[in-house]
Amino acid sequence: MFRRRAERRRTQALARLAAHFDAQLAAATDIAITRARRELMATWPTIPLADRLTVRGSVTVADVQEAAWEHFGLAAVPPDRAAAILRNRYEWRTGAMDLDTDAYDDQETQS
Repeated sequence: MFRRRAERRRTQALARLAAHFDAQLAAATDIAITRARRELMATWPTIPLADRLTVRGSVTVADVQEAAWEHFGLAAVPPDRAAAILRNRYEWRTGAMDLDTDAYDDQETQS
């Protein structure tokens, strides 16, 4: 009985730790997307009005890893996990409107 309870508590603790890691990585991804959008918007005054809708920014898996390190101290973020969360947040935040990403490149090579 004690072994099962200890195993259940260990499993629950690992699940909480994984959920916390994913939440931090999602926040880092949002930071990277916001940073890319702000950099793009900073260049808009120098772009002719007719060309503004064709100029696109870029957010990469490396940007997400950098934001995770800077804001949360996550030093060892697996690129495939960062790419998966970047794909999720990129689609949720309609990144396709004005940003390009390399998160889908990793997915195509794994298939």
